[in-house]
Amino acid sequence: MMELGGNEIPRRERRAILRRAFIDSVPVLMGYTTMGFVAGVLLAAKGDVVLAPLWAFLSSALWVTGTMSIAGVGEIAQRASWAAFALMTLAVNFRYAFYGFTMLTRWKDVPILRKAYLILMLTDENYALEAACPLKDPRRNLYYCTALSVLNHSYWVVGLTVGAIVVSVLGHVVDPDRLRAWTNGMEFSMAALFIVILTDQIRARFAKK
Repeated sequence: MMELGGNEIPRRERRAILRRAFIDSVPVLMGYTTMGFVAGVLLAAKGDVVLAPLWAFLSSALWVTGTMSIAGVGEIAQRASWAAFALMTLAVNFRYAFYGFTMLTRWKDVPILRKAYLILMLTDENYALEAACPLKDPRRNLYYCTALSVLNHSYWVVGLTVGAIVVSVLGHVVDPDRLRAWTNGMEFSMAALFIVILTDQIRARFAKK
């Protein structure tokens, strides 16, 4: 994972910011590990790929999009063309571009690789938490956003990889058709997670008022 930086911030403050980022990320931890687990299960059970745990790890590390990790399983299983898959990904995740535009001013002096990582991590959940961050000092705000991105990214990687590993292990003792039948309906977990997080954000916003 990316180095957080922030050496100009006193160590005690860095620990406090990290603790704040972790506490804020706990709802995402619950959602990402659960949803990632489901995505990993679907990939291994219905994606029809060799070495599903490796696919799960690489895709979750390089490609952070819950919607496509679940919706794209069918495309992977059907061996859809890369062009069609890329177009589908662009259409589904186009809204993330607007998240990045709103953060460009805040991160205008950030090194390009770190800025690229932060923008790549601007999922719905990350954006909501980072936009609401009360730390106004640019250095501390950047440290918080980076810590939050690394934490949430790691939750996604762990969840998806573990899901694929579990199905791969079960595949040695359970009929694959039965495994696929057990996973029917799991695709709705994405919508459920979004509703839960949206409700939590609305409740928190009204509680402050």
